[in-house]
Amino acid sequence: MYLRKNLFKVLLLAVLAGCSTDSESNDEPEMQVARTTITDPAFEQALIDQGFDDALDGSVRTGAIDFLTDLNLDGLGIENLGGIADFQALVNLSVRNNALSSLDLRNNTNLLFVWAENNQISSINLGTNPDFEKLGLDNNQMNSLDIAAYPEFQLLTLANNNISSLDVSGAPDLNTLAVEGNPLSCVQVSSVQLQAIPANWTKDETDNYAEDCN
Repeated sequence: MYLRKNLFKVLLLAVLAGCSTDSESNDEPEMQVARTTITDPAFEQALIDQGFDDALDGSVRTGAIDFLTDLNLDGLGIENLGGIADFQALVNLSVRNNALSSLDLRNNTNLLFVWAENNQISSINLGTNPDFEKLGLDNNQMNSLDIAAYPEFQLLTLANNNISSLDVSGAPDLNTLAVEGNPLSCVQVSSVQLQAIPANWTKDETDNYAEDCN
């Protein structure tokens, strides 16, 4: 009889402990997985095709994309890069041949290279990385571009835009420049640049290089 009573007590305590554990676990909030909103379906489909997402639902798991250093989205009909800010590790971004009207990359602080030729871009924000090196913007709708904050620029292509003035005097290592097909008559350069215009600089024949274009 004594053994049966003790066995009953043990079983009762085990059941009560199990109920308590279940109750406590049910009260704990589920772990929330951070997600990044992707506003353009064509952008998200590209992430699915490249194995970074699994469903076209307007978002991607942030942990699946925040480590990417290189992203190619060329020729996919993308109109909006909403969500690109969470691609924190991006160094090289290519979005050629899309339908973008603007590029806001202010939060992508590791970017060095952006290739955005053949879009409809009229505004771009490259952020605050002073080491930014290369920007391709041929065949867009840019009216102006200020590169004073980026002294490490090595390549800048702006052919066939709407740019009426450009100052590259603060980029001493700029070895490739294309500005033909713009409504400008003068490209402002430094005295050192003026003495030895790089061979890979191209402009319209009627344009000039000068230290002061005013």
